[in-house]
Amino acid sequence: MSKFLIQVSTWTFATFFILGAMFAFCAIISFPFWLLWNWLMPDIFGLSEITWLQAFGLWILITLLRSSTSSLKNNKIFNINSKPNETDGTEQSPFGDLSWNSWLDQIKKRYEA
Repeated sequence: MSKFLIQVSTWTFATFFILGAMFAFCAIISFPFWLLWNWLMPDIFGLSEITWLQAFGLWILITLLRSSTSSLKNNKIFNINSKPNETDGTEQSPFGDLSWNSWLDQIKKRYEA
């Protein structure tokens, strides 16, 4: 019976430790964002002040948006930083050797609803 109580108390302690660490992380991340928002945004743009929890939600949203746009940078179609062709010095198209019409057809096929 004591072995069971030790396991239960260990799991309970681990759960509270993880939840506490998550709360501390949220507080550390969102507190500066919250202070900056409430200091700058109402005066500059006339926006209302936000709560600490709203600041954390905005931080999550911004992080998700930034990560989704950074994944587009690695996509060949959206890569506008094409490197010059080493053989003749001309710039390569980020879309490969496609003509304008075939490229447009591929975009239409990809994004049809």
